Amino acid sequence: MGYGQKIVYKRNKILFHQGESGNGFYYLKEGKVKISVISDDGHERDFDYVTPGELIGVQGLLNDPYTYSAKAVEISEVYFFSNQMFNKLCAEFPEASNVLTSSLISKVQFLVESISLFTAPAEYRLAHFLHKLYIKKQDPNIKISRTSLGHYIGTSRKTIYQVIRRLEQDGVLEINKGYVNLLDIKKIEDFLGSFH
Repeated sequence: MGYGQKIVYKRNKILFHQGESGNGFYYLKEGKVKISVISDDGHERDFDYVTPGELIGVQGLLNDPYTYSAKAVEISEVYFFSNQMFNKLCAEFPEASNVLTSSLISKVQFLVESISLFTAPAEYRLAHFLHKLYIKKQDPNIKISRTSLGHYIGTSRKTIYQVIRRLEQDGVLEINKGYVNLLDIKKIEDFLGSFH
């Protein structure tokens, strides 16, 4: 409708870097975008994967620096909404502000959830992450590398191999040609439930 600027990012192209000043936010129409943070000690950790229909970088609406980096992991079509255009959109379509509010609430819930995961065992963090991706996509076949899984759960390559091997032996998942195939969703949900 002319409010958002359409941008197509090729694989591995950066939408924005952590610390960069924001002047708007992004809506992901197609593709997949990885969210990562760099800790104080310089280590990068994958935080989330954004799928179509989600907003990215909403803190840019306040002209605040982005608190994370966003990178396209496949060809991705996004719409960038500057602060000025979003205000114009909300003036003409007040319900647009509800979409932003809902997104902010879900981001806060996600942040609280993520903080509680920092002290959880690596096996739980991995199961939680994969289950979250399954819920987003409604597909038990998730295209993701072992390296990305290690970045997300914040552990060494050796540990991620050990955790994956245990889950494969338990019949929970299998790794095949760059995909994690979730074999038993109920077993994953029971495992996650056992920690509450």
